[in-house]
Amino acid sequence: MEDNKQTSEFLYEGEHVFLTDNNELFLKEDWQGEARKLCEVSEEELEDKLAELTQAFSDLEAKVEQVISDDDKLTEDSLDALAEDIQGTEAIGDFSVLRNQIEQKKAALQQEDTKEVATDSGDDEPDEDTEEAEPTSEVEEAKEATVEETQLEDDVDEADSEEEVEAEANEESADEDEESTDSKDEEDPITYYEEIVEKAEDLAKQTDWPYVSMELDNLSHEWSDGPDVDSDRVQELYQKFNDAVEKFEERKEEHYEQLNKQKKENLETKKKLLEEFEGIISNETWTATRRVNQMKGQWNSTGPLPSDKGDELNERFEELLEIFNEHKVDRLVQQRQKEEDNLMVKLTVLEKMERVVESIDHETENWDEIDERFDDLTKQWKKIGRVPKDKSNEVWDRYKSVQDNYYDQKYKHDPEHQSKVDQFYHKKEKICEEAEALLEEDDIASAAREINRLHRRWKKVGNLPQRDEDELWNRFKSATDAFNERKSKNQDKIREQEEEHYQQKLELIDKAKAIKDIDDFEKGHDKMQSYMDRWKEIGPVPRKKSDKIWKQFKGAMDEFYDRRREHFKEVKEERKENLEKKKEILEKLRELGKHDDPIEAVDIAKGLQEKFKNVGYVPIKHKNKMWKQYREACDVIYDRMRAAKSGDKFDQELAKADLDPEDRSKIQKLRKQYNKVKKEAKELEKEVLQYKEKKTYFKPSSGSNSLLDEVENKIEKVEQKLEKKQDKMDSLTDEMDEIREESAG
Repeated sequence: MEDNKQTSEFLYEGEHVFLTDNNELFLKEDWQGEARKLCEVSEEELEDKLAELTQAFSDLEAKVEQVISDDDKLTEDSLDALAEDIQGTEAIGDFSVLRNQIEQKKAALQQEDTKEVATDSGDDEPDEDTEEAEPTSEVEEAKEATVEETQLEDDVDEADSEEEVEAEANEESADEDEESTDSKDEEDPITYYEEIVEKAEDLAKQTDWPYVSMELDNLSHEWSDGPDVDSDRVQELYQKFNDAVEKFEERKEEHYEQLNKQKKENLETKKKLLEEFEGIISNETWTATRRVNQMKGQWNSTGPLPSDKGDELNERFEELLEIFNEHKVDRLVQQRQKEEDNLMVKLTVLEKMERVVESIDHETENWDEIDERFDDLTKQWKKIGRVPKDKSNEVWDRYKSVQDNYYDQKYKHDPEHQSKVDQFYHKKEKICEEAEALLEEDDIASAAREINRLHRRWKKVGNLPQRDEDELWNRFKSATDAFNERKSKNQDKIREQEEEHYQQKLELIDKAKAIKDIDDFEKGHDKMQSYMDRWKEIGPVPRKKSDKIWKQFKGAMDEFYDRRREHFKEVKEERKENLEKKKEILEKLRELGKHDDPIEAVDIAKGLQEKFKNVGYVPIKHKNKMWKQYREACDVIYDRMRAAKSGDKFDQELAKADLDPEDRSKIQKLRKQYNKVKKEAKELEKEVLQYKEKKTYFKPSSGSNSLLDEVENKIEKVEQKLEKKQDKMDSLTDEMDEIREESAG
């Protein structure tokens, strides 16, 4: 069995079926547009079940072919019964093909007209096939002998009178011909020919080609034997007769051309099947049982072939089938042995998985290592092939049990896993609650759309341990099934609700059209967004009207937003011009930052600042950058003015220095740090003086004095701090000088 989990959301998905996580095998959508559950089957038994159901479909194909080919017994009722029969059959295949065959045959029956052919076949004669009862007594035997003698006498009499009977028949025939001729002479010639034309036109519409050809030929002879009448009406009727015959011949020729074409296509189909089958045999693909069964069905369902082609191909196909079946038996024996080996390997893996579960307790911490080990064993299990069918359920149940036990222990002893599972559980439980709440929702049409959303949300939530997953899935599925049943019973109400939604959306279209020409684009934007939000809240509308009203609503929105974009294109150009104006003003402010008279520069700057603010908006991406540059230029002007008034030599020198605004800002920050450190150094100097003054209070002595020692230690520590502060001041001074030099350079 091909592993298709990477490309499907199901455990298995084939051309016609899929297997769900709950081991439910579904037939994909049939001609009624619905998926149909076939059965429940585990992954272990899936391949056998697929082969069984595929074979069932092949048998069904043969049955359909047999029924529709029996023209003598075929009726519309029998075809309806056959269609109903195949609809409920559990099988895997393309049911639409069978359905089409039945419908085509049914259509052909309906097209055929009832044909009545008068026959003089001697209905009064006894049935030759009637069997005589066996004599059961001597009396009956005697009677039978008497009957036989009488029969012999009758045969002799019949032989003697044969010539007389024939003569009488000839006389009667002659009389009938004479009467017929008299009748034709007496009958209206125009009516005679009109009846022939009417019969010909009726026959020309039928599809029983051999029968119609024969009847038209007979009518042609009747026309030739008809009375000689020279009139325009007869000529007109003769032309209509020929037209009917000609149209029938064209239809017949087209039919046989199409039939021959179909026969050639059928021949190519069978040749391709033979070629594929020969490839299977030559490659010794003895496991292709399912494909061979499909090929058998295709072979039997393929229609007629050109003359002298079918027997040879059928013989070759049967020969290949016999070869395949011989090797299939050998393969089945090998497969049985392989299944026994797989059973032993799976049991070994199960024992290892069980030991992993037994090793878990409240002291377990190495969860990553345990998870990796258990996942590896799980993968090994899945890679192992099938086991004997009689052991399959037992092994599967044991596997499910160890899986459940593992996740129970992990949930019990791993807080992180417990938190994650609880989170997933609560999310899916909430989805179940929402689905159940929708059962009471009055707006069934909107609820149906919400049910679909819940299904999508369910798939996005992580998986739970299988028991919990099954429990919640069954709850969710029960709610959705109940809703779908309610939905199917309330189609009239749904149509009414969809019509209400339709009217509500028409109102939104009118509102959108009413403001599409508004010039207040911000207000219009807010309104349009509110309409869009409301549109999404309103439930579904009748499907055939959905696209139309959406185009109308979107058309009004597009018209508004097209105008809005054009407007902002103009605004964008205007803001570009404003940007250039502000750049010019900014350059003038920067020049003022170098003005000889800082106080006069401030007076000039005030006018430029007013112009800068009145220019208007600039492009949004330049807004912050322009404002920052504007503030920096203004800060330089006002800092120089404040420095000039402060009397601080350093500030005055800095104000007069030709520095970039950024460098000036750096120096000012460093200067603040310098002043702070300088202030701290002065405090330390005062502290040193205080300690030294205290030291003078002690009298000199030759012995040790603990208080004096403590004072000296404090002096030493404070002097060390002072030294660091002085070093910091020197470092800040060097850094400021370096910035000056780089800016000047």
